[in-house]
Amino acid sequence: GKGWDGGKGKGGGGGGGHRVFFHNVLYETSHGYLMGKFKRFGHVVHLDLWQGPDGRSKGMGTVEYATAAEARAAVAGLNDTEVDGRQLGVSLEDPRHAGKGGGGAVAVYAPATRGGKGGGGKRGPY
Repeated sequence: GKGWDGGKGKGGGGGGGHRVFFHNVLYETSHGYLMGKFKRFGHVVHLDLWQGPDGRSKGMGTVEYATAAEARAAVAGLNDTEVDGRQLGVSLEDPRHAGKGGGGAVAVYAPATRGGKGGGGKRGPY
């Protein structure tokens, strides 16, 4: 029949296997420096360096790659390497904890950059 489209693998599970989690980064290590490290292993869609309410780095975060193969290459190439004198920990983020769909886990951390606690939404201008 004509109803079958061949299923070319679009929308592979919400991008769960494309994201890696990193930790044990010095608070002083910059977003740009980390981006340079992670870009060596593939196309970085988004790098999220988590920050506390005071705007300081938490020394951890996530990196989303275009493909799962790039994410695996980054884990293999960067886990247990030294960055600014510390052992960098890099692991594949477990898709079961990554939220539903692409970027679900990132949104949880976005409100912290504005200083507020999130929620509400009717508090007036920022």
